[in-house]
Amino acid sequence: MTHHSSVWLRKLNDQQAPSETRSHDISDHELVRRCQAGDKRSMETLMRQYQQWVYNIAYGMLANPEDASDVAQDVFLWLWENIGQFRFKSQFSTWLYRIVTNRCLNLKDQRQRRKTDPMEIDDSQPWVPLDTATPERTVLQAEQREILQKALASLKDDYRKILILREMQDLSYEELAEMLGCSLGRVRSRLHEARQALRKAIQQFEL
Repeated sequence: MTHHSSVWLRKLNDQQAPSETRSHDISDHELVRRCQAGDKRSMETLMRQYQQWVYNIAYGMLANPEDASDVAQDVFLWLWENIGQFRFKSQFSTWLYRIVTNRCLNLKDQRQRRKTDPMEIDDSQPWVPLDTATPERTVLQAEQREILQKALASLKDDYRKILILREMQDLSYEELAEMLGCSLGRVRSRLHEARQALRKAIQQFEL
């Protein structure tokens, strides 16, 4: 994967949805215990901490900002009513990841049944470069951004997910292995394959 594409993937974390800073002063498990005891403030804290994280995973699977926002809202509404289902047998993030991915898969199945394209790119919410640039550079960045969007959306789900989790969420290989349910070796090989696929897709869209 090129340096520029990696940078744009990381910027997506700040520019596709309102950013939220995750705090680790209180562990996720402790927050969940408080939520299960009926502490609404702890539930609000947990949701704030995972708002961006959930959105990014949904966007990584759906490649559509509106769909990702809808899934995130659906997940948090479900979480508010069903936090008691978490049994502390895994990391909370692993459990939540499975919920988010299931919601995304359900949405994609619904779209396929209606014969619509779930991979449509929505340009109504463009990425905005954070640095000051000349008009010419801004145009170039916009073109590069569009190419990356299309290239990322063209990848199969497994590749797109692992790129989002690694490049945007900055998860370690160990965290990826736990979340994806595979070995460290498989994580490394899948990530390598995903980067190669993204590089080829970018080259095709640059033609």
